[in-house]
Order: sequence, then structure tokens, then C-alpha cells
Amino acid sequence: MLIAHRGLYTSSIKENTIEAFDNALNNGYDGIEFDVRLTKDKVPIVIHDSFLSRVFDKKGLVKDYNYDELKYLNIPTLEDVIKRYNNIIMIIELKESIELTKYLDNRNKYYISSFNYEYISKYKKSNNYKLGVINYVFNSVIDYSKLDFIMILDTIYNEKLFSFDNLEIIIYGVIGKINNYNKDIKYVI
Repeated sequence: MLIAHRGLYTSSIKENTIEAFDNALNNGYDGIEFDVRLTKDKVPIVIHDSFLSRVFDKKGLVKDYNYDELKYLNIPTLEDVIKRYNNIIMIIELKESIELTKYLDNRNKYYISSFNYEYISKYKKSNNYKLGVINYVFNSVIDYSKLDFIMILDTIYNEKLFSFDNLEIIIYGVIGKINNYNKDIKYVI
């Protein structure tokens, strides 16, 4: 299954926007991956960077603005994205500690992920979502019994080195070489 990392964006479609997500789903992707951060007024929005200037024509940090000051930039809220789609896979990367379970419904398949295990460890296992870490090899202390999956960068994945019972493996960073992975790999980003 193919997941569009930050949507299917182009020079005219910005990453992590509704337009990028629609573009991915209209072009055969099975789901989307996106990043979540909090605004000053604690609204979870979909944006990768902590600062605005790489993608948007605005300076400053996300955490220094209320959502009403940013919505004209076409930055969706987490709630906007979740309510828009049905029956897709959503891989949600936490860029900071955020409680987002109140936003999740039963219409999609949710994977909550982060490079920071501490953000994930605050969640309880649930049938409504799956929990996982990204590049788990860089995390020092992980309780694997609390996880449902791990995400591994394609350049460090080697099926001879990594074997986890009861954990899904998601490979990310793949560009055009999805047939090189074994049948245990469920999603490719």
C-alpha cells in the first residue's frame, strides 16, 4: 500500500495541505502521512516545520501564532483533515506532545507516530489507532509492548537485521523501488 508523505505536492501544491492530500488520493495512493503541531492557542494544525517560512510566505514560529492568524495560509487543522476523508490510512506524525485521540473517529485507519518515543508513550493502546516510533534505532529506551508498528528509513532497513514479532514495519523514504521489500512490509511511504 502506498502512502503519500505530506500528500502529493508539487511546485504549485504545497505540502501538508488539503490540496496535496486530495491530489494523492485522486492519483491512487491508499493514504496520507502528515505532521501535527500546536498553535499558540493549542489548535493542532498540519505542518511539518516549527517555522513557517520554508513553505509559506510568513516568518516566525507556529507556536507564536493563534490559528486565526494562520488559517489564511491554507494550513489545515487536524480536525479539517480527519473530517474530510473516509476509509483511508492516515499516518499522523507528532512533532510535539499532543493529545489527539479526541479528534479520531472510526472512519479511517490511524497510525500515530513520532521520532520522540516520549510523545507516543503517553498514549494507551487502542482499537481506534495504532502507535509507533520512527527510526526506532535512534531511540534509547522503548517499551515495545506499547507499540503496534515501527517506521524505518529505507536506507537503513535490512530484513536480515530487523525482526519484530507482533509489530508492523512501515518503510519510508522509498522512491520508486517498492518491489524490493518482503511481504511483511505493509505500507511504503
